Parts: sequence; C-alpha cells; structure tokens
Amino acid sequence: MNRITKENGPDAFAGISSARCTNEENYVFQKMIRAAVGTNSVDCCARICHSPTAWGMQQTFGTGAATNSTEDIYHADLFLVIGANPTNAHPVTGAKIKQQVMKGKKLIVLDPVTTELAKLADYHIKLRPGTNVAVLNMMLHFIIKSKLYNADFVRDRTEGFDNFLKEIERQDVDQLAKVAGVDKQLVKEAAIAYATARNSMEFHGLGVTEHEQGSKTVMLIADLAMITGNIGRKGVGVNPLRGQNNVQGAADMGCQPHQGAGYFPVADEKHQEFYTEKYGVTHPTKPGLKIPQMFEAAISKELKGLWIIGEDIVQTDPNSAHVIEAMNSLELLVVQEIFMSETAKLATVVLPGTTFLEKDGTFTNTERRIQRVNRAVPPLPGTKPDGLIVTEMMQKLGFDQPTYDADQVLGEIADIVPFFKGVTRERLGKFGLQWPVQEDGTDTKILHTETFKLGKGRLKNFDWKESSEIEANKKDYPLILTTSRVLQHYNAATMTRRTKNINIVDEDVLLIHPKDAEYRDLNTGDIGRLYSGRGEVALKVEVTDKVKEGIVFTTFHFPEHMVNMVTGHGKDEETMCAEYKVSSVEVQKISNQFKTEVKPKEHQAEVS
Repeated sequence: MNRITKENGPDAFAGISSARCTNEENYVFQKMIRAAVGTNSVDCCARICHSPTAWGMQQTFGTGAATNSTEDIYHADLFLVIGANPTNAHPVTGAKIKQQVMKGKKLIVLDPVTTELAKLADYHIKLRPGTNVAVLNMMLHFIIKSKLYNADFVRDRTEGFDNFLKEIERQDVDQLAKVAGVDKQLVKEAAIAYATARNSMEFHGLGVTEHEQGSKTVMLIADLAMITGNIGRKGVGVNPLRGQNNVQGAADMGCQPHQGAGYFPVADEKHQEFYTEKYGVTHPTKPGLKIPQMFEAAISKELKGLWIIGEDIVQTDPNSAHVIEAMNSLELLVVQEIFMSETAKLATVVLPGTTFLEKDGTFTNTERRIQRVNRAVPPLPGTKPDGLIVTEMMQKLGFDQPTYDADQVLGEIADIVPFFKGVTRERLGKFGLQWPVQEDGTDTKILHTETFKLGKGRLKNFDWKESSEIEANKKDYPLILTTSRVLQHYNAATMTRRTKNINIVDEDVLLIHPKDAEYRDLNTGDIGRLYSGRGEVALKVEVTDKVKEGIVFTTFHFPEHMVNMVTGHGKDEETMCAEYKVSSVEVQKISNQFKTEVKPKEHQAEVS
C-alpha cells in the first residue's frame, strides 16, 4: 500500500467495506481509507443497492432512512409493498406483514412476480420491470383527480404543490398503463385504497432502487406519502427494506465516497475542516470513486490497489466478466473474508476475518435500531476481528490509531455522528435504540412527526422514460431479466451454501412465462441458455405464470452459474446504483435431458 500511494498518490488506492461488519468496523475502515491513505474512494453495498433510497429521501424529507418502526405494522390499516418480497428476503418483517394481511388488513403489491405476499394482495399490480415511475404517476394522478389528497398536510407540511399538481394532472394514464402493462382500473382502485385508508404504510426494496429511475421512484413514493398525510405518526411512512444486516449502519458510518460518517458531504469545505479536526490529519478534498468507477479506473491502470472486506463483488456485481477484468488489472487486491469467495480467489492477499459471533460491536437495522453484538466464541486460530485487522494496518501506515476496541470506537462515533450522540453500549441494553439518539439517551421511534429535516417536505415530479438497456437491446434481446433471492439463501450465499440449506435449494432456476416458453420450445426441467450482450449462463428452466409475460427471473446465489455474467451496465441516473432489475436477454433451449425426471421446485418461484 505504501509503495502504491507513494509512487502514484493516495487516489491510486480504494476500499470497499462490508454491510455485514459492525458499525465500529465500518467506521474505522472508512477512516483508514480517508485519514491513513488519504482518499475518499471508499464505497460499500449500502450505496450500491440502496443509494437511491438515501438520496431520494434526503431530497424530499431531509433524512434517508426509514420513517417508522416495524412495530408500527400493527397500527397500519393498509400496506403498500413495492419491489420487495419481504417473506423471503426480510422474513421477520415479512411474517409480520403477512400475519396482519391474513387478519384482514389491505395490501397493495407492485411487482412483476407473483410473490407470496402478492398471492394475498387485494391489489397485485403486475407491472413490467422499469416502469415503477409510470405506475406511481398513475396512482398520484388518480388521487389528485379524485381530490383525495390531504389538503391540510399539503398546505402546512409541504412545498411545491402547485407545480406538482400541474405536472401530475397532465399525465396520460392510458399511455402509462400501456407501457407498464397494467390494468388502469386496478391501479385506480389501489390508489384510492391507499389514499382513503386511515393509516397506509409503505415498504420498498431493491425492486425500486435498482433501476435507472430508482431515485425518482423513491421521490414519487415520498410524494405519495406526503400528499395523503401518511407520514409522521404510527402505522404509516416510507420504509426501505435493507438487504443485509448492517446496510443502514455502513452508510451511517460513511462508507461511501461522497459522504463521511454522519452523512456530511465530504466536498464541503466546512465538513472537510470538521473531519480534519476530528481525525488529526488533513482530510482529502478530491471526490472519491464509486464502485463502478473503481472498476473502470482499475482497467485503465489509474487504480492500482483495492482493499475489500466481506463483499463478493465478482459474484454479485453486474457484468461479472468486466469485474474480473478489473480485479486482474490491479497491482494489489486485498480481500478480508471469512470464506474463500469468488473475489478472494483473485486476491493478492487474503486476510482471514471473523463472523459476528466472534466480535463485539453494534449493528443498525432497517428501522434505525442500533443493537449490540456480543462475542459468543473466541476467534478461530489464525483469524482476527475485522476491526483489529484494520486498526493494525492503520498503525503500520503510520496513523496514530488506538488498537481496536469496539466500545472505544463507539465513543468516537458518538462524538462525530450527530444522531449517535447519546449512544453508549450500556444504554443500548437488550433491545437497542433507534437513532437519532439525544445526548441523554432518548431515542426516536418515528421521524418527521412535527417537521421535516428540510423544514417542509419537497414534492417532486418526474416523467417515466424507458430504460436505455431496453431501448438499445430490445431487437436482439427481447426478454427482460430481473433477479432476487430465495428464503433459503442470503445474498451471494457465501455463508448459506455452507449450511444444510444447500439440501433444500442447490441451484439457480430460471422462471419463464408459459407463452414465452412455448415460443422457445421450453419445458420445465429443460436446460436453457440465458444470454445477453455481456455473456451467457446455463440454467434449469421452470415454466410458470408467476412471472409476467416477457419477463424471466432467477436468483444469483450459486457461483457455478454466475448469473451476473449476463446483467448489464445500467445505473440509476442520480447515484450510479446498478440496474440489476432490468437486463435485456434471450433464452434458447440447450437440452431437455432433465425434462422427465425433474419437477418444478415451488420454493424457487417464491421470489421477487
């Protein structure tokens, strides 16, 4: 590292942190990259997957986190679930929603796949991937036209309504219904149900954010909550569902190139001075690289070294061949991991870290709840807690950082991050605290009760536009691939493939609509060649109407398949979040050797 930075400058090095590490470990890692190395080029999956949520909610509310608590599920009368499959990907929250729906509460689901919750929904709007903005504009239009907006809330708590009203009223709902492939009347009924329920509570996942218009979708969701007054009290709000256990915390701790710990913009001179004072060294001023930019810089030889903690980017990032080329172009690739992942196989150096069971610290969950992590067993021989590895490297780089102690680091975080001000390990107790936490230890269950951080909420409006991925490829690759996970496996399944869960689900399976299958002479059990302009994979096929016509679906759990070989380079227009949910593909039959003996696995189809 020292040689690379001395010869090429600090910006020749970058870091990718982990949403599976503790707050304290993420904090010291971004501090190492910024203060010890001297660059803002640090990123993590919190920005990769949910940056449109943070950015969009910051633009409309001023705070990019869940407005309410999961306990509020019991106070909601209607649930709006957009681009998420909570019963599989967020099973604790999903189970609570399912229980309430089975007791008679209303449910709206926007999803191109018939998920478990979609089967129970009063309104399942089975839209085409990439058309969230179109459908939300339809819902907003119907609410406005029916005069079901909350005039008092709009007047007292929002700004920009006059322009918003004009833009929403001019929306051509017939055309929007056509491009989204949805029933206009169903959308109208769902919109009226959302607006007239006493308490409507929204949840969204990566099916919202991982699109070119991801940030715009989030802002329209915020509009929906604001114009109906579904914000600032129990049982309502806008609530993103995070994909890993500490996605919220990794972002809070500053593991992103544009914002440091506490979400202070690092390009702002006064915040540079703040961090300089706190860290004791001059804070870097040059903007840092986001992960896609890191790959490009590595291939062009501008980026020489990369340190990755707990992220298997080779398997999980889009266009795997491009990622592999980037990793092989580096002079130094350091991978800190608990297993030999696909990324670790390419590393110059592998540093053995530890699981959460072998460390102390804190995690922050999707409802902003900071919870204690308590070491249950000592680290395995030859391994060290991730925070200890990082602080030892900081010391070797000549930075005056105390040897890692989770409580000491938490104290430093509380000194820097305003919404952690009153957090101590003792105060967290058994159930934790929800930030912002005041200096006296008082936490916050619900955000925006009286006012928004911006003062008034800002109403935004955007027109729908087609994904450039589809525009460029619809002739040669007429199908749209969208991906997610199953209940039995977690993200890239680096951990769950090493459990008995592999006996339940042991492969990625391609779901295809019966009409699309018939046209391609595909049957359940056949092996299909799934291909795009980036690459191809072979997957077993399941023919099912759980996916919309023109859509194919699979998971990305198994490196034997490397599904991300076919996914594209599309990105959210504001944040560069990868457009995983829209990839133009085609499917071709390879063989039918398994057709007679393989039955469709029902659990494989329960995905979003």
